[in-house]
Amino acid sequence: MGFIRNLLAIIGLIALIGGGYAYSKFSGELDALNALDPGAKKVYLDMWTKLKESGTSADATVWKRALDEGVSAEDAAEAMSSVATELNIKAVGILPLSAEVEAKTDKKQRLLTIYQYCNPLTAMTMVEHSLAFSAYLPCRISMVEDKQGKIWLYALDMDMMIYGGKTLPEKLLKEAKTVKKVILDIMEAGATGEF
Repeated sequence: MGFIRNLLAIIGLIALIGGGYAYSKFSGELDALNALDPGAKKVYLDMWTKLKESGTSADATVWKRALDEGVSAEDAAEAMSSVATELNIKAVGILPLSAEVEAKTDKKQRLLTIYQYCNPLTAMTMVEHSLAFSAYLPCRISMVEDKQGKIWLYALDMDMMIYGGKTLPEKLLKEAKTVKKVILDIMEAGATGEF
Protein backbone atom coordinates (compact mmCIF):
# COMPACT_ATOMS: atom_id res chain seq x y z
CA MET A 1 0.00 0.00 0.00
CA GLY A 2 2.86 2.34 0.83
CA PHE A 3 4.43 1.61 -2.55
CA ILE A 4 1.26 2.65 -4.42
CA ARG A 5 0.94 5.81 -2.31
CA ASN A 6 4.58 6.75 -3.03
CA LEU A 7 4.12 5.98 -6.75
CA LEU A 8 1.02 8.19 -6.92
CA ALA A 9 2.87 10.96 -5.06
CA ILE A 10 5.72 10.80 -7.58
CA ILE A 11 3.25 10.86 -10.50
CA GLY A 12 1.49 13.85 -8.90
CA LEU A 13 4.81 15.66 -8.40
CA ILE A 14 5.79 15.03 -12.04
CA ALA A 15 2.38 16.28 -13.18
CA LEU A 16 2.76 19.46 -11.10
CA ILE A 17 6.25 20.11 -12.43
CA GLY A 18 5.07 19.43 -16.00
CA GLY A 19 2.05 21.68 -15.57
CA GLY A 20 4.19 24.46 -14.11
CA TYR A 21 6.66 24.14 -16.97
CA ALA A 22 3.88 24.16 -19.57
CA TYR A 23 2.27 27.20 -17.94
CA SER A 24 5.56 29.13 -17.86
CA LYS A 25 6.30 28.13 -21.45
CA PHE A 26 2.88 28.79 -22.99
CA SER A 27 1.08 31.33 -20.79
CA GLY A 28 2.49 34.18 -22.87
CA GLU A 29 1.22 32.47 -26.01
CA LEU A 30 -2.26 32.10 -24.51
CA ASP A 31 -2.23 35.75 -23.41
CA ALA A 32 -1.29 36.78 -26.96
CA LEU A 33 -4.09 34.64 -28.42
CA ASN A 34 -6.60 36.09 -25.95
CA ALA A 35 -5.59 39.64 -27.04
CA LEU A 36 -6.76 38.93 -30.60
CA ASP A 37 -10.21 39.50 -32.05
CA PRO A 38 -12.80 37.15 -30.51
CA GLY A 39 -13.20 35.53 -33.95
CA ALA A 40 -9.48 34.68 -34.26
CA LYS A 41 -9.69 31.31 -32.53
CA LYS A 42 -12.39 30.12 -34.94
CA VAL A 43 -10.44 31.44 -37.94
CA TYR A 44 -7.28 29.57 -36.96
CA LEU A 45 -9.16 26.43 -35.92
CA ASP A 46 -10.95 26.36 -39.29
CA MET A 47 -7.64 26.94 -41.07
CA TRP A 48 -6.01 24.11 -39.08
CA THR A 49 -8.91 21.77 -39.91
CA LYS A 50 -8.58 22.53 -43.64
CA LEU A 51 -4.80 22.18 -43.45
CA LYS A 52 -5.09 18.73 -41.85
CA GLU A 53 -7.52 17.64 -44.58
CA SER A 54 -5.66 19.04 -47.58
CA GLY A 55 -2.04 19.17 -46.47
CA THR A 56 -1.51 22.53 -48.23
CA SER A 57 -1.62 26.03 -46.78
CA ALA A 58 -3.20 27.39 -49.97
CA ASP A 59 -6.23 25.09 -49.59
CA ALA A 60 -6.52 26.13 -45.94
CA THR A 61 -6.72 29.85 -46.71
CA VAL A 62 -9.24 30.11 -49.56
CA TRP A 63 -12.95 30.02 -50.27
CA LYS A 64 -13.98 27.86 -53.20
CA ARG A 65 -17.22 27.31 -55.07
CA ALA A 66 -17.89 25.09 -58.07
CA LEU A 67 -19.95 26.42 -60.94
CA ASP A 68 -23.44 24.95 -60.88
CA GLU A 69 -24.34 22.33 -63.47
CA GLY A 70 -25.01 24.00 -66.82
CA VAL A 71 -23.25 27.28 -65.97
CA SER A 72 -20.49 28.00 -68.49
CA ALA A 73 -17.33 29.99 -67.83
CA GLU A 74 -18.77 32.76 -70.02
CA ASP A 75 -22.03 32.79 -68.02
CA ALA A 76 -20.04 32.99 -64.78
CA ALA A 77 -17.83 35.82 -66.03
CA GLU A 78 -20.84 37.82 -67.23
CA ALA A 79 -22.68 37.32 -63.92
CA MET A 80 -19.61 38.31 -61.89
CA SER A 81 -19.11 41.45 -63.96
CA SER A 82 -22.76 42.47 -63.61
CA VAL A 83 -22.86 41.91 -59.86
CA ALA A 84 -19.55 43.73 -59.33
CA THR A 85 -20.97 46.75 -61.14
CA GLU A 86 -24.22 46.52 -59.19
CA LEU A 87 -22.34 46.30 -55.87
CA ASN A 88 -20.10 49.23 -56.77
CA ILE A 89 -16.76 47.45 -56.68
CA LYS A 90 -14.35 48.28 -59.45
CA ALA A 91 -13.15 45.53 -61.80
CA VAL A 92 -9.47 46.44 -62.11
CA GLY A 93 -8.14 43.65 -64.26
CA ILE A 94 -8.56 40.29 -65.89
CA LEU A 95 -5.60 37.95 -66.32
CA PRO A 96 -6.44 35.29 -68.91
CA LEU A 97 -3.50 33.09 -67.90
CA SER A 98 -4.53 29.92 -69.73
CA ALA A 99 -5.12 31.88 -72.96
CA GLU A 100 -1.68 33.48 -72.66
CA VAL A 101 0.01 30.10 -72.12
CA GLU A 102 -1.91 28.63 -75.08
CA ALA A 103 -0.69 31.51 -77.27
CA LYS A 104 2.92 30.92 -76.21
CA THR A 105 2.95 27.12 -76.38
CA ASP A 106 0.33 26.30 -79.05
CA LYS A 107 -1.04 23.75 -76.57
CA LYS A 108 -4.58 23.66 -75.18
CA GLN A 109 -4.66 24.55 -71.47
CA ARG A 110 -7.20 24.08 -68.73
CA LEU A 111 -9.05 27.32 -68.02
CA LEU A 112 -7.36 29.70 -65.60
CA THR A 113 -8.51 33.31 -65.49
CA ILE A 114 -8.03 35.71 -62.61
CA TYR A 115 -10.53 38.52 -62.03
CA GLN A 116 -9.42 41.45 -59.87
CA TYR A 117 -11.68 43.82 -57.93
CA CYS A 118 -11.00 46.83 -55.74
CA ASN A 119 -12.80 49.49 -53.77
CA PRO A 120 -10.12 52.23 -53.72
CA LEU A 121 -11.48 53.96 -50.60
CA THR A 122 -11.49 50.73 -48.59
CA ALA A 123 -8.07 49.81 -49.96
CA MET A 124 -6.56 53.06 -48.71
CA THR A 125 -8.24 52.69 -45.31
CA MET A 126 -6.75 49.21 -44.99
CA VAL A 127 -3.26 50.39 -45.95
CA GLU A 128 -3.52 53.32 -43.53
CA HIS A 129 -4.12 50.74 -40.79
CA SER A 130 -1.29 48.43 -41.89
CA LEU A 131 1.01 48.56 -44.90
CA ALA A 132 0.96 44.75 -44.97
CA PHE A 133 -2.69 44.83 -46.07
CA SER A 134 -1.42 46.08 -49.45
CA ALA A 135 -0.41 42.46 -50.19
CA TYR A 136 -4.10 41.50 -50.11
CA LEU A 137 -4.97 44.04 -52.80
CA PRO A 138 -6.75 43.89 -55.12
CA CYS A 139 -9.30 41.22 -54.22
CA ARG A 140 -9.04 38.33 -56.67
CA ILE A 141 -11.38 35.60 -57.84
CA SER A 142 -9.78 32.85 -59.89
CA MET A 143 -11.81 30.81 -62.33
CA VAL A 144 -10.02 27.50 -62.78
CA GLU A 145 -10.80 24.20 -64.44
CA ASP A 146 -9.87 21.04 -62.54
CA LYS A 147 -8.49 17.87 -64.14
CA GLN A 148 -12.00 16.45 -64.49
CA GLY A 149 -13.18 19.52 -66.44
CA LYS A 150 -15.23 21.07 -63.59
CA ILE A 151 -14.85 24.83 -63.20
CA TRP A 152 -14.28 26.37 -59.79
CA LEU A 153 -14.11 29.87 -58.35
CA TYR A 154 -11.45 30.54 -55.71
CA ALA A 155 -10.82 33.61 -53.55
CA LEU A 156 -8.64 34.36 -50.56
CA ASP A 157 -10.50 33.69 -47.30
CA MET A 158 -10.78 37.22 -45.95
CA ASP A 159 -11.70 36.08 -42.43
CA MET A 160 -8.02 35.78 -41.53
CA MET A 161 -7.49 39.41 -42.56
CA ILE A 162 -10.66 40.57 -40.79
CA TYR A 163 -10.57 38.51 -37.56
CA GLY A 164 -7.12 36.91 -37.44
CA GLY A 165 -5.38 39.68 -35.50
CA LYS A 166 -6.35 42.30 -32.97
CA THR A 167 -9.84 43.67 -33.52
CA LEU A 168 -9.83 46.15 -36.39
CA PRO A 169 -10.95 49.74 -35.80
CA GLU A 170 -14.72 50.01 -36.15
CA LYS A 171 -14.74 51.86 -39.50
CA LEU A 172 -12.21 49.49 -41.09
CA LEU A 173 -13.99 46.44 -39.68
CA LYS A 174 -17.27 47.57 -41.21
CA GLU A 175 -15.64 48.24 -44.59
CA ALA A 176 -13.75 44.93 -44.56
CA LYS A 177 -16.96 43.02 -43.79
CA THR A 178 -18.66 44.82 -46.67
CA VAL A 179 -15.87 43.85 -49.09
CA LYS A 180 -16.06 40.24 -47.86
CA LYS A 181 -19.80 40.16 -48.55
CA VAL A 182 -19.28 41.70 -51.99
CA ILE A 183 -16.64 39.12 -52.98
CA LEU A 184 -18.81 36.25 -51.73
CA ASP A 185 -21.81 37.70 -53.61
CA ILE A 186 -19.74 37.94 -56.81
CA MET A 187 -18.61 34.34 -56.37
CA GLU A 188 -22.18 33.17 -55.80
CA ALA A 189 -23.39 35.03 -58.88
CA GLY A 190 -20.61 33.48 -60.94
CA ALA A 191 -21.32 29.99 -59.63
CA THR A 192 -25.04 30.19 -60.33
CA GLY A 193 -24.80 32.32 -63.46
CA GLU A 194 -27.54 34.53 -62.03
CA PHE A 195 -27.38 38.29 -61.67
